[in-house]
Amino acid sequence: MRPFLVTELQAGKLPRWGLLLLCLLYIVPGFVGRDPWRYGDAAGFGVALTMARGDASDWLLPNIAGEPVYDEGPLPFWVGAALARLLPFISEHTAARSAAAAGIALLFVVFWYAVYSLSKRPGLMPSDPFGASATRVDFGRAIADSALLVLMATLGVIARVHETTGQAAQLTIGAFFLFGAATALYRPTRGGLIAGAAIGATVMTRGLLPAFALTACAAALPLVSRDYRLVAARWLATTLLAGTLIGLAWPLALLGAGQPGTEHLAGWLAWNRAQLTGPTLDSAQDIARTLPWYFWPAWPMAFWALYRWRGRIGEPAVALPLTNLATGAVVALVLTEAPDDLLLRLALPLAMLAAAGLPTLARSVVSLLDWFAVMTYSVISFVVWAYWIAFVTGFPPRMAFSARRIAPGFEPDWIVIDIVLGVLATVGWALLVRWRVSRQPPMLWRAVVLSSSGLVVAWFLLMTLWLPVFNVRNTYRDVSRQAASALGDRYDCVATERLGRAQRASLQYFGDFRFGAPDRSCGWRIVQDEGPLARTQASVEPGWRLVWEGSRPHDDDERLRLYQRLR
Repeated sequence: MRPFLVTELQAGKLPRWGLLLLCLLYIVPGFVGRDPWRYGDAAGFGVALTMARGDASDWLLPNIAGEPVYDEGPLPFWVGAALARLLPFISEHTAARSAAAAGIALLFVVFWYAVYSLSKRPGLMPSDPFGASATRVDFGRAIADSALLVLMATLGVIARVHETTGQAAQLTIGAFFLFGAATALYRPTRGGLIAGAAIGATVMTRGLLPAFALTACAAALPLVSRDYRLVAARWLATTLLAGTLIGLAWPLALLGAGQPGTEHLAGWLAWNRAQLTGPTLDSAQDIARTLPWYFWPAWPMAFWALYRWRGRIGEPAVALPLTNLATGAVVALVLTEAPDDLLLRLALPLAMLAAAGLPTLARSVVSLLDWFAVMTYSVISFVVWAYWIAFVTGFPPRMAFSARRIAPGFEPDWIVIDIVLGVLATVGWALLVRWRVSRQPPMLWRAVVLSSSGLVVAWFLLMTLWLPVFNVRNTYRDVSRQAASALGDRYDCVATERLGRAQRASLQYFGDFRFGAPDRSCGWRIVQDEGPLARTQASVEPGWRLVWEGSRPHDDDERLRLYQRLR
């Protein structure tokens, strides 16, 4: 590897107020002022909602209004449900969103300290016999700041971490594993306990195979890195013991919960086995198409870091993220999941690798990344503003027509605050670009500060100006209340047919639906039709009558229909 030098000026400190403000603007938008959105977000909230309103069995057996959920562990939903119980003056959704926002904040803190612990070690920092380089503390802090900026700049992560799902929680748990592995180099027992707890928490969040990936990473580290071989005995013993004990806690509790617990455990194990069938051709093609933009700008810098550090792969700052990335990718090859679920777990090691390569990036590459970020996010911000103005004013007509197709008939109100916040964010972005273009700061984090800030500004504009529109488009609030109004108060229970998890959770939350058990005969039935069936006239079975049907605005591919049994 060619020698390089990081001076005290290059390891200059990123202003704490700026970093904290960027983190705040990343975390808060997307949680404030929106309903549970369809698919994973609403379904995840439904599990926490059932726990908050239910008894001990609901906390032990994840379900949505009585429907078992085998592909989610209870751990991430315990936090939101507990918060709802402790703070009864806030809504259950506010509690779940607050728990998810706290999870992102915890992710940032733990990830920063994981990178910092590795980066301040002598192995990553270049040797300097003349004493002209930065101190180990300053160098480690600069790399940690840069890694956090890379993580925030990663395109595919931002929307997924703002959901109340187990996948988002797993990202925080993955950061704890990396922190435990980094800590083990100094305190093997403590680091093993933290990493083992992360493995056990993964079992109670996303199942056995992701936990196996972390366990394989822990076992492979001593094979890859000499530093980990020196602490291998205590590190592995503590990690495996803690991971096994914590990971077995929930399955053993299910075994002790009688027949319902045994049935739920069997369903959960069957779901874990089903993941081993491997990806389909379609999912593999989706991943191949998604990879380049999903991990931008982390993946080019990560590949550069591997190239520059190819002769010193055993350095913990390179070995840990590389091993974590490799084991996660291998396990991903045998999983049958949506591409986003697989890719989200790999964002952390890629960001760590990317930060390790920043000290050796050429100035021309840094300038290229900067100009790409300036052009891309300036255009995105302009497009967001232009279509929003057309949506509100109706001019120009063609843009207004396209914008209003998102939520037909929706009229925004009380937009002054949104305008003020959007203008402030846009002005802040312009000032940051002007500062970066007019000056050439030598600090390591300069290569990614525009990429992370630009993505945050674009996300902020979408989640302020367009949030009411997206909310109408993705929520089941109005549909659920219309169905509840047609249902009335005097009914025994409602049976379901082809009803999705997000729809079930929304009907429970917004419509206070009382769903019947599978073996119970109910006087009402709600059916979810999709695709061509949703666009056809309802077929009423003998002994039933159609009472109500409805769908979200501009969604012709999904329709809910409510039937009443004739007496």
